Amino acid sequence: MSMNLPGRPHPAFSQSHEPARGMLLPPALLPVAIALFLVGGTGPNVLLALLSIAVLVVGSVLLWRPGESPILLFAFAYPWMQGSVAIFHANWLGIDLANYSTIPGEIRNAAALSLLGVLTLAVGMRLGAGRRRHVAELMAMRQQALAHAMQRWFQLYAWGWGASFIALSSAWIVPGLSQPMLALASLRWAFFFLLAYAYFVRVRDRGRTFPLVFLYELGASIGGYFSDFKTVFFFTFLAVLASGVRIALSTQLAAAALTTFAGALGVVWTAVKGEYRAFISGGQAAQAVSADYVSRITKLFDLITGLDAETLTRAADQLLRRISYVEFFGAVLTYVPASIPHTLGAILWDAITRPFLPRILFPNKDVIDDTARTNLFTGGLAGHSEGTSISLGYVAEAYIDFGEIGMFAALLAIGIFYGTIYRALIRWRRTRGLLGMALASAVLIGVGPLESSFTKIFGGVAVSLLAVWLTAIFIVPRFAPWLGAGWRR
Repeated sequence: MSMNLPGRPHPAFSQSHEPARGMLLPPALLPVAIALFLVGGTGPNVLLALLSIAVLVVGSVLLWRPGESPILLFAFAYPWMQGSVAIFHANWLGIDLANYSTIPGEIRNAAALSLLGVLTLAVGMRLGAGRRRHVAELMAMRQQALAHAMQRWFQLYAWGWGASFIALSSAWIVPGLSQPMLALASLRWAFFFLLAYAYFVRVRDRGRTFPLVFLYELGASIGGYFSDFKTVFFFTFLAVLASGVRIALSTQLAAAALTTFAGALGVVWTAVKGEYRAFISGGQAAQAVSADYVSRITKLFDLITGLDAETLTRAADQLLRRISYVEFFGAVLTYVPASIPHTLGAILWDAITRPFLPRILFPNKDVIDDTARTNLFTGGLAGHSEGTSISLGYVAEAYIDFGEIGMFAALLAIGIFYGTIYRALIRWRRTRGLLGMALASAVLIGVGPLESSFTKIFGGVAVSLLAVWLTAIFIVPRFAPWLGAGWRR
């Protein structure tokens, strides 16, 4: 069975936009930097605010690659935001950062080390990714997207969605295969990226396929335990920037409106998630869903319509504090090595070796308990709440392993690892070009969050790369050989 459709160059190709190779800086970088300084750049933490803005500019310049997926820039910018929010929020409130959190610790030092750490990560990703793609490669990717009708890209996405559904069902039936099946299921976002990219590079004949898919993914993501509606926004923005078109003012306004809408969803979700999770889990202190979809949506609607201005204001403050992720690192700085010594690479080694010990073959392998690790290295500050997991994050883990100096060498190596993955996928003959860019985006989307443990990140990336290899070797040549054609010198 083949997915091939008799095709010819799409009529829009001759009138497509040229890639915006002249854009040396990411769109809106300078306005964002200026706005940050005006809103929260002055106050008790002015030096940290200036450091944050400088790190943002330098990291963005290092990783901005016009006409390519900005997945590496995203992997830097997201943790930068988490390391900076507390600084600007504290300045806005007019308080010293040391008084911002209820968790005792060296939060000022933690913020500075986090920012320098993610900048080091950016340097490593730049080294690993190598040179920017030549304009001929970028044009070849655009030509491939335009040479096939939107119907074909939608069909590819539909197949990816079906494979994801089967993989998720298999993970539920056979728990021992959950990690590889979840990794395979996550690759559907690569096909969503391809559909979005093909949509945005077009000048005409776009149709309504992608907007309908976007609305479906957004609606499907709302109603679960976590309501992970962020992912569909993330991949849409990645595709918009990867399309390389010069962004018109109307498009910029639409992007700003979409960003505002996503932020509003975040505030609303923060306001209702406690009561909503208690309802859908049946009162259990576990990440479980016991209510049907219609009941979940009805409950969510009732909770949202009952919100008032005071509740939303409080939720916005909570959201900002939740995005910030330097408090537990601050606690670690006071506890390690004063009360417990550095682990001399034990956490990093466990992260690297763990994927090669699959649970189906090693059923007695230790379960990753983020909260237990956080309690161990903070003196029990994470508590023992059920149904949630509290991690330290990869920057704090690098410090625990190697100290304030050695942590930067570890983060540089991790960044090189991420950049090498991007370069390998976009250049490998099986995935060269557009397919590799989409797969790299799907593999690396989860490496950014500052709260993520490298133990989980490395395992997830390793299994995702295995899923990519299987897809590129066995699935693409069989069902979509035209997709793996890639770029030829």
